[in-house]
Amino acid sequence: MLLAILALVLTDSKPRQSGSNYAAELGPVTQVDGDGARCQRGVTLPADTSSVRLLLGTYGRPTPTVAVRATEEGRTITQGTLRGGGPEGHVTVPITPVRSETRAGRVCVRIEGSGPTVLYGSGGIVRLEFLRPGSETWLDLLPVVARRFGYGKANVFGSGLLFVAALLLLAAWLAAGRLLLRELRT
Repeated sequence: MLLAILALVLTDSKPRQSGSNYAAELGPVTQVDGDGARCQRGVTLPADTSSVRLLLGTYGRPTPTVAVRATEEGRTITQGTLRGGGPEGHVTVPITPVRSETRAGRVCVRIEGSGPTVLYGSGGIVRLEFLRPGSETWLDLLPVVARRFGYGKANVFGSGLLFVAALLLLAAWLAAGRLLLRELRT
């Protein structure tokens, strides 16, 4: 049963983050009434980003059109638009793909609609979540996770440390199971 659940989790395919602006989604940051924009300075756009996800509140109305534009010294780095009409909540705005990590001087979220629209985040900063193109499973990401797991530890296994740790954990489970079975027989 445990293996079936693990297989289900590892093969679940979803869009995955390439990064974020590290603002938590704790509550409303700003409200845009009708047409308007909220801009933030000094946002780093991670490599391999093809869309931006953010949380909108519309008091039950359909979402407005949302445009995202990142610029550096007046030059557009990337931009994209999501037509309105969907339910309030998380929206994903497709943008021109960002191939390498880029520091934007300014990222603006423009709301084009009627009525109030709330943008969420914390500390006066709207949360921007950057997504990679397409969908990926955890199995697809396993080589990246293994490499990063090895970074934080001084070890001779390199990115193989994750697999060594998994084998040691499996050995501990097997030993505990064997001990439990032996104790139950006596």
